[in-house]
Amino acid sequence: MGDQEKKERFDRLDGAHLLWASTMGATFDLGIMSKAMLIPSMKTAAQRLARHQMQKGAFPFIDGKPLNTELYRSIFDSLNEFVFFATDYQIESDEKSITIKIHKDRCMYCPTGVGGALLGTAICPYPQLFSVYLDMIIKNGFYYKKVTINKQSDGSYMKREGDLDIIELAIEDDENFKFTVDVLFEGVKRIEKTFEKAIINGVITEDELWDRNYIPIPNTNPQKYKTKFTDFAKKYIQPIEDELLSKHKKFGYAALVDENDYLPSHNSIYDKPLTGNYKKDLIGNRSMRIFNDFTGISAAKNTRKYLLQSYPRDVGVLMFDISSEIKLKGRHWGALRIGFKI
Repeated sequence: MGDQEKKERFDRLDGAHLLWASTMGATFDLGIMSKAMLIPSMKTAAQRLARHQMQKGAFPFIDGKPLNTELYRSIFDSLNEFVFFATDYQIESDEKSITIKIHKDRCMYCPTGVGGALLGTAICPYPQLFSVYLDMIIKNGFYYKKVTINKQSDGSYMKREGDLDIIELAIEDDENFKFTVDVLFEGVKRIEKTFEKAIINGVITEDELWDRNYIPIPNTNPQKYKTKFTDFAKKYIQPIEDELLSKHKKFGYAALVDENDYLPSHNSIYDKPLTGNYKKDLIGNRSMRIFNDFTGISAAKNTRKYLLQSYPRDVGVLMFDISSEIKLKGRHWGALRIGFKI
């Protein structure tokens, strides 16, 4: 790297770059930076980054696009425009792998770029950040695929060849996630058929299912509401939700919501008698609430075949949320949401 290029790079370093590089360098010098600390924090950062991109309307959905170098380059160019991780990098790929190469002097977050010592290849945030972020993108277009990191012989997630830091990612089949999506689609069909059958048999009217007059239930905190379909959901939908929840030990919930993210009847384990204790009721009784957070509203209004999001729940747990549209006689009614542990 020539003097002019070094100057241009220095001029583009901002406070976020310097803060991160200093933190990385200091914790490494103190001996408290480790893979055990870095890996989970970068996974969480990548999931929150994807969530932030969705909130901005900038998440790169890839429906129908071929998985090739051009697509991966566009994804990383978009990511680099947002977080500016390098002044230059190379992308190579085939059907089952992606290779990212970054010159050590072109990284924008490594301490070496701001006058510090060069860290080992085991201590770098990029492999986890890139793989988890890309995995969220791939899964939102190809629910049977996942992105993993190819470990090196020394157990690190990156290798160095000359002045190049090289991250090798693999595109593999993901049977677990495919199973989750299959359960989601199964649930959608069962709930839609339950709606249709109930209308035909006179159990509930179509107008009652479209009721959006949310009547507040007094003395409830968090606030609860009742509609004309709340009792119907308790009797006919909750058993379906409970059965879906039991399909996998990592499932945290399976719940029907209308298009405003009103949840009439949650899983039985979250539908315990109210106690009047806020903390207990927040976890123990989550029925009849309007969950109007970003993840919930996005799920409730989603008309894609399915939508995968990261979900920081109000009980302090970060999960994944996957949702699919529920229709009533061809009209968007709401969604089925399944939460699963990370």
